[in-house]
Amino acid sequence: MPISNLFPKEDKSVRKAKQQNLSNFLEQTFYKRLNKTKEAELVLLDDHVLQMFRIEGTGASSVGYEEQRLILSYFYTFLSKTNEHFTIETTKLPVTTVSQVAHLRRKLQKLSELKPSSEREILQLEIKKNMLRSKLEKQKTLENRLSNIEYLLYLYAETPKALREKCQQLVSLARSYRFNLSMLTPKEKEMVLFQLNNLNTKL
Repeated sequence: MPISNLFPKEDKSVRKAKQQNLSNFLEQTFYKRLNKTKEAELVLLDDHVLQMFRIEGTGASSVGYEEQRLILSYFYTFLSKTNEHFTIETTKLPVTTVSQVAHLRRKLQKLSELKPSSEREILQLEIKKNMLRSKLEKQKTLENRLSNIEYLLYLYAETPKALREKCQQLVSLARSYRFNLSMLTPKEKEMVLFQLNNLNTKL
């Protein structure tokens, strides 16, 4: 059962059963749990903790050779400047269109609040609303069908407090070398864990 199927709107009993399947799955791996905190750290069997970051793209393929060389130089310097224990992995995760969907829904909400006074205005408003609804459906379809190549960074520490401090330092250091690290959401972390332990599964 792909973990990506855990979250759609569905009957409570079905969702509870799927969440139990996830708990059973985690128990059979090298992980204990995802902490129910803001950071949602992954607790390993030895009680060490792990955090997952996405290395944000820099668009290096669309710039000239000198800019590419500079980007690589910054990344190499970043790697040489940190003493933290981390691992980088390349994988695929579903495309997320959350921000686009939220923007379109806000626009649709604003249109719904309008009160046209003539038949022509009513017709024009309905046309605009239908166009937005169509765009919303396309965004949802994209999210279901497409995936992105992602570069993930795993950072380890002995305690959640130590991990938070290391995360802050690493994110700050990355920014100083012109690239960003963004923490994966709990749902994305579950997808990665499922993928790592079910290598034939397409997320």
